[in-house]
Amino acid sequence: MPTPCCNCKDVVELSDLRESNFTKDMLCIDCYKSDSELFSLVDEARDINRDLENYAEHMKGDRRGWKKRLKELKKKIEDLGGDVDDLLL
Repeated sequence: MPTPCCNCKDVVELSDLRESNFTKDMLCIDCYKSDSELFSLVDEARDINRDLENYAEHMKGDRRGWKKRLKELKKKIEDLGGDVDDLLL
């Protein structure tokens, strides 16, 4: 059954749609790939941010490196069209 993608509005088969990681929207495979990549970047950034705030043991001695990695992740999230402040809360 042909169904439109909620993001790009392309009409694809219902079996080719996937559920978004952020919302319950149904996305085509191409939109799902970018959504999935964005979700993994946000998840990694949240983990690093949480560990930095809690002074995690494995980050001692290299906090600058972790902060640099977090900054790089935020830049990638922005490049994919995500709102960093909104997604990392």
